[in-house]
Amino acid sequence: MIEQAFDWTWAWIIAGAIIAGLEILVPGIYLMWIGFGAVATGLLLARYPDLPVAWQMLVFAVSMLSSLGIGFWIQRRSGRTRKARFLNREMKQMIGQTYVAVGPFVVGRGRIKVHDSSYAAVSDEAIAAGEIVKVVAIEDGRPKVVKATTR
Repeated sequence: MIEQAFDWTWAWIIAGAIIAGLEILVPGIYLMWIGFGAVATGLLLARYPDLPVAWQMLVFAVSMLSSLGIGFWIQRRSGRTRKARFLNREMKQMIGQTYVAVGPFVVGRGRIKVHDSSYAAVSDEAIAAGEIVKVVAIEDGRPKVVKATTR
C-alpha cells in the first residue's frame, strides 16, 4: 500500500513537471498552471498517502483551477501600463498625430506617410500632396485627417 502511494505521489509530481515543461514548446501560459496543479496534488499525496483516487482527482481539479485563476490575476496585473493598452492598436495611436499627405486626396481619399510606410486615409476637405495633416479619428479602418496648421 505504501509503495503504491509513493508511486502515485511521484507520478503526479513528474506529470506536473512534464506538463509545466511543455510550456516551453507550446505558446501560452495555460500548461504551466495545470502542471502546478498536478505538482500540488502530488505534494498533498505525499502528506496523505492513503488519499483515494477520486479525492486525488478532486484535489487536482481544485488546485489546477485555483492556480489558473491566480495565473490570470497575475497576468492582468502585470500588463496594467498606459502604453500596454495601445499594444497592437497602431491605428488608435495615430489619433492626434500629424503626418504628411503622400499625394492629393481625390474624392476624399488619399494616402499619408507614417514612418517608413503609407496608409490610406479619408478627409472631408481637399488636401494637396505634401500638406501636413492631423489624424482626428479612425473610420472604417482608415485614419480620418484634417489639415494641420503646424507639425
